[in-house]
Amino acid sequence: MTTKSLQQALTKSKKAVKNGFTLIELMVVVAIVGILSAVGVPQLLAANDKAKDSAAEAEVVNAAKTCSIDLLTGSSGYVATDFPLVTGSCAVSSNLVGTSTSSAGTTYTVSLDAAGIPSTPVEG
Repeated sequence: MTTKSLQQALTKSKKAVKNGFTLIELMVVVAIVGILSAVGVPQLLAANDKAKDSAAEAEVVNAAKTCSIDLLTGSSGYVATDFPLVTGSCAVSSNLVGTSTSSAGTTYTVSLDAAGIPSTPVEG
């Protein structure tokens, strides 16, 4: 190789395009992801707790409806193990209580009247 071709090769290698990110760019991205995580995680946990509360309420309502049908028709379709979040007995003038698995442990109570008709769920 001649001197001229060596100089051309060196100039060509100096003008090569750098691929990749700088440290500042990476730090900015990490900071943005951290901020989004700090905002998003509590919202996600709150939504998860709300879903658990809704599941407990729906389960106690379904248990009360099944119990009511059994009391009104004289059948025996109510099985307590089918409703793991619900406590109480399937009887006239009794209460069925559904307890949420959320961090608050919210309870929902459905009362069966003397005729076996369930009330609307009451929180607390």
